[in-house]
Amino acid sequence: MYFLWKRTPHGSIRVSCDGFSEFVNSVLSRKATCRSLSLTEGENAVMTLVLSSNDAAEECCKIEERLTSIIVPLGLSVQVIWADRGTPGAELCETLASVHQSPWTWMLVTVLLALRIMAGWKGLFWTIFWGTAAWFFSKFAISAITRKKMGFPSLLARR
Repeated sequence: MYFLWKRTPHGSIRVSCDGFSEFVNSVLSRKATCRSLSLTEGENAVMTLVLSSNDAAEECCKIEERLTSIIVPLGLSVQVIWADRGTPGAELCETLASVHQSPWTWMLVTVLLALRIMAGWKGLFWTIFWGTAAWFFSKFAISAITRKKMGFPSLLARR
């Protein structure tokens, strides 16, 4: 996606969202990430950055100053918003939200509910048991085949 920055007599100047996000991430410390950004159009364009970090407040202030010193000479004003991330509670909420919005989750819930209604508790238990056993067997078989193709010794070979 490209943001419209300015219109000039020769055309418009656009900024790549992905490119600018990668640029900002290259400036940030390893613990900080650029989660989102937006750009207002016009001569007094403001770049709004949504960042998250596990760093302390002092380190976040240094990051803001560094970003401002790099982006302001480009002709953009900078506004930094720090999103709460890194705390166990925030990460748990983010994970639950992504699971809650996944169609795979709702498919699984519907399948389990239908199986429970159609086959009862005993049928549900044995279906989950044999499905889990098949999953572990396939993981083992795929691992053994991959090891053999790559030239590693077999998992069942005697020493």
